[in-house]
Amino acid sequence: MLKCSGLPCMDIHFAGGNSIRMLMDTGNSSSLLDKAKAEQLGLKLDPAIGRDGKPVAGYVVATLKDCYAGDAPLGDLKVLVLDLKADIAKGSIPAADGTLAYTAFREKLLMLDYAHRKIAIAPAGKDNAPCPGFCGEISHPTFGKQGPPMVVTSGFTVNGTPVSMQIDTLWSGTMLIYDTSVAKLGLSSAAASQTKRSFPFTDGGVQMLEAQGISEGFGKGSLKRSAPIYFPTPGVHQPDGLFDGTVGDELFQGHVLLMNFATSQFSIS
Repeated sequence: MLKCSGLPCMDIHFAGGNSIRMLMDTGNSSSLLDKAKAEQLGLKLDPAIGRDGKPVAGYVVATLKDCYAGDAPLGDLKVLVLDLKADIAKGSIPAADGTLAYTAFREKLLMLDYAHRKIAIAPAGKDNAPCPGFCGEISHPTFGKQGPPMVVTSGFTVNGTPVSMQIDTLWSGTMLIYDTSVAKLGLSSAAASQTKRSFPFTDGGVQMLEAQGISEGFGKGSLKRSAPIYFPTPGVHQPDGLFDGTVGDELFQGHVLLMNFATSQFSIS
């Protein structure tokens, strides 16, 4: 596991002896590649096709053939090609050649070992289910009524209360609770905090409200005690109440995440 602007990334190798450095982005369903990098590699660019079967104006895609992450085969990887350099220069997205979405790991077991800075990818199945003990159940609700499908799991808790949380490896905080879940979780006082923290890589750069003293856990175990928790300001996109919140990089530090996309199981230890 490498670090790009402080967030997890890794090198992907593909046909022709080429390699690119990609951020791990479990908070997105589309993998991205910088346009300048695609042109440098001489990749064939094709029109992006929308849900209606028609080309989407201004969007192109490329296919990276026969991809590997270390020794783990990923097959052919389709990427949306965008001009990322300007946003990287502004500091609104992390510095890398692109992002690798969770959809690159369909039918696979993905291990993100933050404790030892390792990533492992294997074919998934019942014989390598991620958690002999407690598991959360992965689902894929959309981010808002019109948004793309996300990776959301059960199993996380806030002050001992179960919550459904999006797994977002590119969000740099601990837990973000969306407005529709604040009252039911008894967090109205915490959400009235006047302390703000900037998150430059979220929604093009936003501030969130920060409160302290929250217990954040998984199953019956504790991940962080008296931890910071975050709440949206008006510039933060929200999922229309389809799940409670998002967990990110600061909560994952020192832990091992296992996501079995074949059996829809999640664990963190």
